[in-house]
Amino acid sequence: MSYDLLERRKSKFVLWIPGQAPNARTPQLVLGTLDPSPPATVSTYNQIFRGPLTSTIKDLWELDPIDINPSLARGTYHYWFEVQDTSPENLGIVQVTDPIAYNVDYRISRLTGDKKQPASVIKFRDGKLWPCDRDGHEPRQVTVPGPRDIPDNNHLVIYELPASWARYSTVGNVEMDTGTFTDVQALFDSGSSGDHFRSVASVAKQAILSELGVNALELLPAADARPTGQWGYATANYFATDFDLGTATSLAKLVDVIHTKNVRFFTDVVMAFGHDPYVYIAYDQFHIDPKSPKEFGNNERWQSHTPHTDDNQLRDGYGGRSWRYVQSTNTYDPESGIVKDVHPSWAFHKGHVHRWMSDFGVGGLRLDSVNNIANYDFVRSYKEHALSVYQSIHGNPPGSKFLVIGEELSCPLDLIQTGCLNALWNEPFQARIRAVILGESSDNDFESTVRQMVDCRGDPNHPFWDGAQAINYITSHDTEGYRKERLYNFLSSNRVFDMERRAKFAFALFMTAVGIPMIFAGEEFLDQQDRDTSDKQIDPVNYERKSEDWRSRIFNYVSTLIYLRKFCPALGDNDTDFIHVDSSRGGKIMAWKRGAPGREPVVVVANFTDYDTPGSEYFVPNWPERERGDWREVTQGRNVPAEWVGREPLMHWEVKVYTYWKEA
Repeated sequence: MSYDLLERRKSKFVLWIPGQAPNARTPQLVLGTLDPSPPATVSTYNQIFRGPLTSTIKDLWELDPIDINPSLARGTYHYWFEVQDTSPENLGIVQVTDPIAYNVDYRISRLTGDKKQPASVIKFRDGKLWPCDRDGHEPRQVTVPGPRDIPDNNHLVIYELPASWARYSTVGNVEMDTGTFTDVQALFDSGSSGDHFRSVASVAKQAILSELGVNALELLPAADARPTGQWGYATANYFATDFDLGTATSLAKLVDVIHTKNVRFFTDVVMAFGHDPYVYIAYDQFHIDPKSPKEFGNNERWQSHTPHTDDNQLRDGYGGRSWRYVQSTNTYDPESGIVKDVHPSWAFHKGHVHRWMSDFGVGGLRLDSVNNIANYDFVRSYKEHALSVYQSIHGNPPGSKFLVIGEELSCPLDLIQTGCLNALWNEPFQARIRAVILGESSDNDFESTVRQMVDCRGDPNHPFWDGAQAINYITSHDTEGYRKERLYNFLSSNRVFDMERRAKFAFALFMTAVGIPMIFAGEEFLDQQDRDTSDKQIDPVNYERKSEDWRSRIFNYVSTLIYLRKFCPALGDNDTDFIHVDSSRGGKIMAWKRGAPGREPVVVVANFTDYDTPGSEYFVPNWPERERGDWREVTQGRNVPAEWVGREPLMHWEVKVYTYWKEA
């Protein structure tokens, strides 16, 4: 499956300017070389060419490198496009990064207003243009895994990680995030010590995430973003890997490593707002200012699922520029290569997802701030295009092998019902699990809170109909706000002193609930926030804490549950039956069975109180197949004697997980 603009860029410099005025200034290519000896600065950049591109197709500008004089030698080149600024700032003639640059180099940049425009990087070889890292190395595409090596959606355990958080450095007394793609690789590969892990004994000889056993890695945006030391949601250069996180080669190596461990690669994508070069190249075609008087009659200025009554419901660019999605222009179509009516932003975003999936083996996407994208038709078209690319790469695999997730915290299920998305973040799950691990309710009563936490299909306000549609989490990267902080800090602020017991309790509920569990990096060993939540983006994971005894016990407990979640068929089913609610204890001892009829079940028994059950046994009525002699308790790794099935006592704040399933 090809994408015309990306095919053309293999042989020519290309710049698409949809809707360009007939008398507009001809765009120019500014090309040069960089002295490879450090340090690279503007002073070591040698401009060798500046000249116009030509257009033979409506709005598409091209320049064949063979036509450049003096002739180009084989090698690595740095370049910009020079255009007339179209932004509201009206900056005149500006030099901008190639909007489809596969790699950029901030060591030499042009300043456009208050935004840096890093040099675009390309290699000229054999008469063609080849993507390359800033050092000239040509990355290769990620190896495509076989369908049997790709876990199904309903057995995923997602690990959410800002790549820069994979390692920290201490500046004064402050921990700063300095992780790279190579550091993330070290979390999966014991043979790699990472860029910054060489001196960290607790990590240097361990592959922490391989030991944990997760089967999906979700990196916060890996595309190039403006600010250094943040999460990467200020995406600037959508086709390029983030300059601070590493090269395309290092990302491809990371994905190849995790694929050998049957781990899917997810990445976050930001399409509500951007800091991209099209802000200057063709502003009105690609962007909208929701507060501009000229947009007052434009419904596109509002977030979705809002009453459109005041400025609080306007789309928020968070310092960037909101993408314009309703615009339709008769122009060159980057996908098909013909002139037709095109939504420019749609075509741009489909282009970069095509690049990421083809080159980096993306097996799932999380769309950030869907309410600020505010266009269902675009989201649906984007999802369908991503699925088509995936199918063309993998040879029409089952639909259970690919997933497009949306973050829209009001949980509007019509996004799933209308085919715009496959899944949504299940925001109510977080509120419910944090309530019940304190013995509180977040709904009408405690029992309802537990039931709706365990089975999202029973939520009367957001009734998912399939667990693979709901992304559950105890904690997400958004640790700011009421009961949003890391679990350690949440328990501490609520005066829970036996953190190990309560963390295990939470994870047992979490890993056995209907829905796809997503673990925020560091929660698997109860890492803690070291900085104020206002600095949440630069408070990296401290993986060294995993070596502390009590945290190692939590880690091992979570790893055991992850294994069950990945492989036990019952936990991939939606079927859930509550078999016991103990009214004598305020309904705070409950038991439920997971698994479809005929399936080896999982039974969960939970004591949500400060008190052990009295006596030597606690009888659970309605226990399935009580007569069997092969039940075992999973978290303790022990067989249950036949006479004790459904009769074992419970300690305070304890969950026991039982099954007779065994992996074939």
